[in-house]
Amino acid sequence: MKMKMPEINLSKNQLFTFFVLFWIGLGWLALALSLLGIFYTIILTSYIFLGGLVLIYLVVFNKRHLEFNHRFILILILSLAAVFVFAAYTNPTIFSGRDQGSLSEAAIQLAQNHKMTFSFPAEKAFFKIYGQGPALNFPGFIYTSNGDLMTQFPLGYISWLAIFYSIFGLNGFVVANSLTFFIFLFSFYLVARYYLRPSSSIAALLLILTSFIFSWFFKFTLSENLALMLTWFGIYEFVLFTKNRKRLYLLSAITAFSLLLFSRVEAIAFLAILVIILLIKYKDWKYLLFVVIGKKLLIVLGGMLLLYLFNIAIDTQSYSAMLKGILSPFISLGNGLRNTNSVSFFSTMIYTIKVLFSYALFNYVLFGIVGFIYLWKHKKFEILVPFLILLPSFWYVIHPSISSDYPWMLRRFVFAVIPVSILYTVWFFDWFFQKRRYFFYIFTGLIMLSNLIIFIPYLTVAPDKNLMSQIQTISNYFSSSDLILVDRGATGDGWAMMTGPMNFLYGKQAVYFFNPNDLTKINLKQFHAIYLIIPDFNIDSYRKNGIFGRLIPMRDYKIQTSMLDIQTNKQELYNTPIELPDNTNVTTYGKIYLLR
Repeated sequence: MKMKMPEINLSKNQLFTFFVLFWIGLGWLALALSLLGIFYTIILTSYIFLGGLVLIYLVVFNKRHLEFNHRFILILILSLAAVFVFAAYTNPTIFSGRDQGSLSEAAIQLAQNHKMTFSFPAEKAFFKIYGQGPALNFPGFIYTSNGDLMTQFPLGYISWLAIFYSIFGLNGFVVANSLTFFIFLFSFYLVARYYLRPSSSIAALLLILTSFIFSWFFKFTLSENLALMLTWFGIYEFVLFTKNRKRLYLLSAITAFSLLLFSRVEAIAFLAILVIILLIKYKDWKYLLFVVIGKKLLIVLGGMLLLYLFNIAIDTQSYSAMLKGILSPFISLGNGLRNTNSVSFFSTMIYTIKVLFSYALFNYVLFGIVGFIYLWKHKKFEILVPFLILLPSFWYVIHPSISSDYPWMLRRFVFAVIPVSILYTVWFFDWFFQKRRYFFYIFTGLIMLSNLIIFIPYLTVAPDKNLMSQIQTISNYFSSSDLILVDRGATGDGWAMMTGPMNFLYGKQAVYFFNPNDLTKINLKQFHAIYLIIPDFNIDSYRKNGIFGRLIPMRDYKIQTSMLDIQTNKQELYNTPIELPDNTNVTTYGKIYLLR
């Protein structure tokens, strides 16, 4: 007797929902495995295989619903082309010193060690000096009570990267960002299509694709890339739920925003607004909980909450850091009000606006807010749902709470502020020029042109180009039992240090070295030899601190790479005109020294 497969009739919206939920489920699985310390590739690949079979069955059974019109094909081609072009000019951002390197390293260590913590002799030696807390010699990590290293960042994006690294190696980072960006593009278009006519929705997507901010941060392993997918898929599903009240869409929206909790602190505010919208819509909270949401969905939500509390208990450090980030603008404002000579808070807001304007992004914020005000004034609240959900993120326009150097600071705007501003900018033009349609195309065309002026020069810029192969060559000079102390400027860029790759790719005992006094506190006899890697331009500092007399030059090295000539001094940034950074080729000469 043949077993009959269940018939599941799904619409195109539901098929897209299940497709994205498959990947979000993979993210939840990876997160749970990370927290439980059983992060094994076989579990992940089993999920992908079995889930993939289910997806194939759903698509085949419902293929009659899949009518590919010319707009769908156009969106598919545009999205895939953008992903392939952006990926072509991307290098793995795995170098120590800034968030992208620390997140990549944490993901690689998770995949290699199958748990959040890891250790090696060099870090143990420095733990004996500094004890539990921030691991200053290993940026982005903390020492646990027993001397292991653990990331100081939330686990959501780290576990997401670790999935793809465990399957594809370093290329997995590009695959991870490509997938999230592709889903974001489709989700954004579907949200736009819900509120706009077809041609306007395509115009909104083209503004996304030609905006510098998206192509630039695609190149980095930063949590904003995952947030793009989760935020806009969550918004799309919530919009669908408000239309037809199907629990599948509410479950999808909450599942996406809940996973975002494990990567971005903004998710707390987004979820709070979702709840407020639902309470306003249904008025009776009991009816909302037990009729609209239902007991089964409440059980799922309870499980997510328990996992979140478990995560906070394990990864307390990252949440403490996020809390400090939330409070920092208010502390800055308080200092400014108490000290009449301080204008840090207000000057920050003005500076932020200047940077947005320089990168052709302020127009979106301006017209987006104008559209929001018009809709609010005329009580068209249904159209405002995406804007209302993301409204807390506009706080970053006032105070970004991030390092002031640009384009780095623009990461605060990439997954919420700019996409939603583009959406409502196009809505405003669509409404304002509804009787003179050609003006709509003229204005959107001009804005797209301003996009391209910034977008094109930076499209082919690949940060840290050729750096990895040169670090591998340097690593080959050492044995796994040597201690290698690396100056911050050894590669010519303090935000792209060689220590991380030397550790997790090439198995060396490399440490970011900044305090000469540490040499008197470490048991140097446990290592075969002690080496220092110092660029020539910084050798004078070693002459001053007394170490130079103990250094024996062993060999010269040279590193050639390209980087943006960014300015990082806050006072100079605030007091000089905004100029877009040039991509410059940099050659750094230095020496490898043996410590006597």
